[in-house]
Amino acid sequence: MLALYIIAGFIVLILLIAALIGTGWTYEQSISIHAPVQKVWDHVKTLAAINQWNPWMEIDPLIKVDFSGTDGEPGASYTWESSVKDVGAGSQTIISVVAPSALVTRVDFIRPFKGTGEALFLITAEGETTQVTWKMVSSTPYPMNFIKLFGVIEKKMAEAFSQGLNKLKGICEE
Repeated sequence: MLALYIIAGFIVLILLIAALIGTGWTYEQSISIHAPVQKVWDHVKTLAAINQWNPWMEIDPLIKVDFSGTDGEPGASYTWESSVKDVGAGSQTIISVVAPSALVTRVDFIRPFKGTGEALFLITAEGETTQVTWKMVSSTPYPMNFIKLFGVIEKKMAEAFSQGLNKLKGICEE
């Protein structure tokens, strides 16, 4: 009986901590690219261009992608469907475009977890290089947000963002 109280107390503690830490999170990463702003912008300004260096597209060569709207303009979107767990299913829609410095999109995740986030791609000239910042603002549903304490989100995002931004750098510096 004591073991049952200990287990129940542990579960309550986890739920309380999850309630206190909140569900929201932000991750961003930047890279310096030795290419003019316009060349970099050409590889960021549309969803199709982003998917040329999007690290999740490489995970599943059989991913199904469907575009709608005029790519590069607010309202344009694509959906993706994959049987690979780390890719899942969802959609991404352009919210705003400020050429050649910012693209903001909404990402709606369906699988493996439901959620909505905002992805921002910010481009600034820095002398002879171009700085690209990729930022994601999202949330993890309660009580799954408990994983924030262990850095799981940051680790996954760091790996994916590094891979994607380095591929973008390679494309732009060719």
